[in-house]
Amino acid sequence: MQSNKEFLSIIMAISRHFSVTSDTVLVTTTLLLSLLLFSPNHHFYCIQQVQALSIMMAASSSAKKVVVVGGGIQGTSVAYHLAQRGAQVTLLEAKAPASAASVKGGGFMARSWGDGGPTQQLHELAFDLYEEYAPALGCTTYRKLPVLSVCAGYQKGIRQAQKQYGDIMPSWLDGEEYGRISPMGYGDDTAQITPDEFVTKMLEAQKQNIDIVLGSCTGMETDHQGSERGTRKIVGVKYQPRGDDTTNEQVLAADAVVISAGPWSCAAEDWFQGAVQLPMEGVKSTSIVWKKPEGKDIDATALFCGEDDRFGTHCELSTLFLY
Repeated sequence: MQSNKEFLSIIMAISRHFSVTSDTVLVTTTLLLSLLLFSPNHHFYCIQQVQALSIMMAASSSAKKVVVVGGGIQGTSVAYHLAQRGAQVTLLEAKAPASAASVKGGGFMARSWGDGGPTQQLHELAFDLYEEYAPALGCTTYRKLPVLSVCAGYQKGIRQAQKQYGDIMPSWLDGEEYGRISPMGYGDDTAQITPDEFVTKMLEAQKQNIDIVLGSCTGMETDHQGSERGTRKIVGVKYQPRGDDTTNEQVLAADAVVISAGPWSCAAEDWFQGAVQLPMEGVKSTSIVWKKPEGKDIDATALFCGEDDRFGTHCELSTLFLY
């Protein structure tokens, strides 16, 4: 997010178009905040806004039915925290919870990598929340681990790195054709968790308060009290049930809506009829996740490919994790 003014402009755009209540706007823009703040540990960025929203919901006399579109780690975390605070939550997911990035991602996070930037507090909050919630939810894959930047080359950098950083060098990093190897994190403020496990545990913990509906969002249902632009109010979420093309479009009643569907969130431009712009560009990235060999103890380490123009590598685009 570039500025508070930009964030407020998004709020006002939705408000002018749909004449929604302040609660609904805040819920909706929570997803926009989570979508626009991308970094290695963006998953919990929405929590601080949800907590502020929950205070407003508690002060409201009317019951709140919230529909969350998207069952990844972001959408599920929003649903989890709202359900904890008394909201009636429906999670609308096209395929299954944690079926896209939240099952393929490496689950890496770094507390200090946002230092000095506009997202510093969010980095710190996210990291601390994972450390708090993972054991409380019974997650077994959360762990702190060191991070190394490894450059390709023929300088036998492995030997020098073993002398300098022997205490964090993994035993399995034993090849000869390495260039510079340098630490990016020593394991005190870098960590990892299996995202789909975290999603599953959150849903299990709030299974009495979160309804999961499988289907693809197709639009917003508005009331018919006004035909002019800016006089309608969102009252539901339209969706097509999964695996049933013969059934007519269904509607989930909602006082508030959260959209957290990853790259599919761009469809909200159509759902809100042009009231909000969500441009998104893709960056090709490779993440390799190794499974731990049975019966063996393996040093947990995350490797980032160091920048090297000869091989076209960049430290943010190619990542190797070991589970």
